Order: sequence, then structure tokens, then C-alpha cells
Amino acid sequence: MPTWDVTFDTRVGVTDPEVLIAVARIEALSSVIRDIPIPPGTQAKLDALNIMRAVRGTTGIEGAELTEEEVAKIISSPPTERVLPASREREEKEARNAEKVMRFVAKLIRDDAATPLTENLICEMHKLMTEGIDYPHNTPGHYREGPVRAGTYVPPQTGEEVRRLMPELIAWLNEGPPRSWPASTQAIIAHFYVVSIHPFGDGNGRTARAVESLLLYKGGINARGFYSLANFYYRYRAEYESMLDRVRFETNGDLTPFLRFALDGLVAELEAVHQEVLQEVTIIAFRDYARETLMADGMIGTKPGERMYHFLLGLAGEPVSVKALRRGAHPLSHLYRGVTSKTLSRDLNYLRAHELVIVERDEIRANYGVMRRFTA
Repeated sequence: MPTWDVTFDTRVGVTDPEVLIAVARIEALSSVIRDIPIPPGTQAKLDALNIMRAVRGTTGIEGAELTEEEVAKIISSPPTERVLPASREREEKEARNAEKVMRFVAKLIRDDAATPLTENLICEMHKLMTEGIDYPHNTPGHYREGPVRAGTYVPPQTGEEVRRLMPELIAWLNEGPPRSWPASTQAIIAHFYVVSIHPFGDGNGRTARAVESLLLYKGGINARGFYSLANFYYRYRAEYESMLDRVRFETNGDLTPFLRFALDGLVAELEAVHQEVLQEVTIIAFRDYARETLMADGMIGTKPGERMYHFLLGLAGEPVSVKALRRGAHPLSHLYRGVTSKTLSRDLNYLRAHELVIVERDEIRANYGVMRRFTA
């Protein structure tokens, strides 16, 4: 297995044209996402979604084959409630610990945005990530003493090397060239070095990605919700691992290819979050527009108007079947109890005429596309 002499005398192409373009895009997207006002309920929904993806990504890279549905159920359940079968207890514990670390990071930076990255902080994240799990030769929150393996890569083998390299890394990040780099670049390079030093008996990749997420959060890049690069690394796991080895063994100390790879992933993640935020804001704006439309026709305050408005509020999810509505087999059917089938037809005709719904065959859905006419 190949070894790499961990050194901080490396090259990072912070002025590389592709790097500059990606960093500019990241900072622009981050600024836009932060400045969009979002109600607390919507914010909580987005935050839970992004934490779920980050948990699945960071544990999945290490072999925990959890579905999004399983992770969502785990992190929404009390810690004392077992969600998965006993045979998958470790996977469930890894997911709970990963979420605990993300909540810890978010609170830490919200309480003090200037929180510095230190060895103690890295060890605390590792402790939260691995406590309660029986990993061989791993002590939560403590550096390893013996050798480890990381796939095809052999990290520094002794505890003495780890205890020398970790303070050197912290000093280099806080006082060396990285101090003047954009937050996204700092975070990605810090991740690379933590995973390359491999300072713990187990949980190194997850801890390295937690360090990366902390620096992104500190830099205001994921302040709207806890999204991270873990989801991207998981989806492109082979490329992620290949790129780590490429910059260790093939580029003669140039970390720029890994930086470009990770920055492109962060752009993609932020673009996805931006679209999710816009979708939620569009739903909110659509509801206001629907109320204005009904009010302009004098419908608000009348039974038909209130019924149609609450019907539109209920269309936020999947399309609604007309047949299911008529049979009373849909949650929105209660709005049409005690009225004739003509009343439903009349309401749908009104809502279609005002472009508030789209009816295709048996399906009704809210016409959120109408809001595009109000964008610049």
C-alpha cells in the first residue's frame, strides 16, 4: 500500500481560473440564500432535510447503507427508540452520532461565529461521532497510538507522528497561507489534511468532513441550513477517493485538482439548496397571490371563497385525484362534504380560469408556475 509523507509544503491553486469561478459562484449563492427571508417552519423543514442528506452521505461513504427514509426516521425519533433491527444497531448509532455532531457544530458557530478550529475541538467532534460504538483500537476523542489503514492509502503510522502533525496542521491553518484563503478553500483543504493524517483509530473520514462543515458554517456558506459536501462525496464516492489519492501520489504536492473537484461539488449542492429555498418561497408567494385573487373578486369571507382558498393551501404536496375527492377518499374531501358534485366542478372551473390550478385528466395540482410572471 502506498504511503504519503504528510507535509504542509504543498501547492493550492487559489488563483486557478476554475477555482476563482467556483469560489465566486459559491459566495454569490451563499449570499442569495442567506438573504431570502424564510418563515421558521420552512427553515426547520429545510434544515432537517439537509441534515438528513449530510448524515446519510457521511455515514454512507464509510459503508452504512441507510436510505434517506431510514435516516429521516432515525433523526426524528427519540434517542431511546430503536428504529432499525438489532442487526443494524451500529448503523443507527452512527447516524444518530453524525446528527449530534452537526447539531453541535451549528450551535457552536451560532453561539460564537469566531470559534477557532483547535485540536480540542476536533477531538470533541470525534468523541461525539464515535462514542457508544465498539470500534477496535478507537478511543472516542483521543488520538490513536498505533497504525491504521485507509483503503489503498497508508497514513502516518505512529502516535508520535499524529501528535506532531495535528498541532502543525492547526498552526498552519490558523497562521499560515490558509488564513487568507476563501472559507470554502480553507474548509476543503482542512478536510484533506485531517483525513490524510488519520489521527484516530476510527471515524476519521466523518470527523474530517465535520471539520470541513464547521469551517463552511463559520464562513457563512451554510448558515441557512446544515448542508455539507458529504452528500456530494457520497454520490461520487469513487471519484472522491480517487481524487484524494491522485493529489497524494500523482501531482507532486499540488492539491488543486482535489480543490476543484470539491468546489464544483459545493456549487452543485448550493444550487440544489437554492432551488429548494426558491420552491418554498414560491409556495408562500403563491398562497398570497391566491388570496389576493380571491379577494379581488369579493370571494374572501364567503363560503365558496374560503373553501377554495383552503383547498389551494392543501395542494402543496402531491397532485390530488378528482375521483378521490368525489369519493371522500382524500384529506381535502372534507371541504366538499354536504355540497353537490357541481360545486366541486364550479370551484375547479373558477380556479382554472384564474390560473390557480392545473387539471390534467384525473389530477389537480397548484399552478406554482404562474408566479414566474412576477419575477424580473
